[in-house]
Amino acid sequence: MDVIEQKLVVQEWPLTKPGDEKFFGYVVALGVFPRDWTLEGEIPFADFAYNNDYTRYRIPQDETLINGLFKYLSANLEMCRDVGMHGKVWIKRTETGYEVDLP
Repeated sequence: MDVIEQKLVVQEWPLTKPGDEKFFGYVVALGVFPRDWTLEGEIPFADFAYNNDYTRYRIPQDETLINGLFKYLSANLEMCRDVGMHGKVWIKRTETGYEVDLP
């Protein structure tokens, strides 16, 4: 049996204006905290891991961002047993949404 104990602060999304970009690491989770678990309503989130860092961000309701993150999370799930995760991402905020890609 594996036990993972987490107590994470949900950080605000750091890419707020066009041109902002950041390396986030491996996409390891996407989800939504239900309204009754929070003081302010549902919180959509994404978790990233790289080296010894694990960070949870509140993500904006942006279709290009969510679809891009899901693409790499799905690839990590499919490949983790045979090849290993490869879906570490660099994200850039654009005028029309987000670009999610490998670094």
